Amino acid sequence: MSRTIESPVQSPKDFHPLVGLRKIGNYVKGKVLEMGTTKNNNPVVALELIDLEGSTSKAVSKGVYQEVEVAVGDKVQVIGNLKDLNAKLPLLAVGDIVTITFTHEIPTKRGRAMKAFKVEVD
Repeated sequence: MSRTIESPVQSPKDFHPLVGLRKIGNYVKGKVLEMGTTKNNNPVVALELIDLEGSTSKAVSKGVYQEVEVAVGDKVQVIGNLKDLNAKLPLLAVGDIVTITFTHEIPTKRGRAMKAFKVEVD
């Protein structure tokens, strides 16, 4: 009996909406459904959305994103491409109820600002 093995690779339109925590005080709360990494080895966490104060977007083509609406219960993703999240997201576990909040910016020696996040598990 033959069987077909489906590819686990998703096209950009199939990825869960990306959470954007761009302003101090923005947050996302959700239940961790899946964990993984990007091609660049940044951690990725898929959440079942509980609450959100921020934006969500999806890639419509390479490097082009469009804002999308999400509702409680929808799946969203957070990518740890910033230093602080890169260190904290891998410490989560599937099933955790997590709140990720953009708390403040830390000045760097180069005059730029590094975003700092509070990651709380209920």
